[in-house]
Amino acid sequence: MQVKLSRPEDKAKSDALSDVSAVCVQAQDAALLERTRFLNHLFRDHYGELVGRLRKVFGAGPPDPEDVAQAAFSKLAGLENLTHIRSPRAFLFRTAINVGLNSNDKLRRGRNFVKSQLDGNSHPDMEEISPETVLMGKQDLERVASAIRKLSPKQKEILLRSRFKGQTYAEIKKDTGWSEADISRQLGKVMALLQDEVGE
Repeated sequence: MQVKLSRPEDKAKSDALSDVSAVCVQAQDAALLERTRFLNHLFRDHYGELVGRLRKVFGAGPPDPEDVAQAAFSKLAGLENLTHIRSPRAFLFRTAINVGLNSNDKLRRGRNFVKSQLDGNSHPDMEEISPETVLMGKQDLERVASAIRKLSPKQKEILLRSRFKGQTYAEIKKDTGWSEADISRQLGKVMALLQDEVGE
């Protein structure tokens, strides 16, 4: 319902508010466009070099250098404010190295667990299978399922292809036609949402 303005001052105020709203929308669009350009530029300029560096540090895998690079770009794309990063290249490379190191730690823990099982220590820790831990696990799964239901169809598709089918950004781009920077940005948002829901 529109209110009819009877005084010239009211009309002037309304016009001024409309102008301010239009400027705000344009500023938001410009900021989003600038952010997208920045991420695309960063991806184009450094992806190959980053994968090469990761191959030198970690070898051919595991962790797979392309997956580590994707995770680093996802973390960067998931940040709300990129203006505080003084050296985006250095930030990206440090993030990728940290992701790779974390992945190696998880692999080492998994190998140690398997080794302990093969060495005869096959009795599970009773604390691991307590009713409380089972309930907490179910609650975590419910929160993740709830978060996944909130995702857009595009985000669900990217999550499925990247995390469950193991496709790289290039493979997803080839199949869907979406840009790699957009895939990275969307996956970053998805992973941030899932981490927030689980509380890690």
